[in-house]
Amino acid sequence: MKLPKAASTISLACALTACVVVPVVDRYDDTPSTCKTYTRSMSLKAVEMTPNNARCNDEACFAVVLAISAGSVLISGSIVLTGNTIHWLEYQGTCSDGYLNAVKEMFLKTSNKPKAASEI
Repeated sequence: MKLPKAASTISLACALTACVVVPVVDRYDDTPSTCKTYTRSMSLKAVEMTPNNARCNDEACFAVVLAISAGSVLISGSIVLTGNTIHWLEYQGTCSDGYLNAVKEMFLKTSNKPKAASEI
């Protein structure tokens, strides 16, 4: 069964305007100046793929271009998700207004209290 001409035209248009997604490190720093972290937050950037270099003349070539686009979204998205999770954990654990640091401080305050003689 052959694809209708309209479907071939649509897939051609999608392949010609395909984008590759790449992870980039954000330039702005939304953390307070008193809290310096080693990691930075990341985001995704779409870069247009121009098939001018690879003269695609058949559907297999367009399928490869679309597969590369989809693969770049999956891989780059995983990189950004992992990097931002590590950044969030570092911020929460080291900065004074982070949740993990606040819980740690509460734990240390309660564990350092001297116990009464009746509690021993």
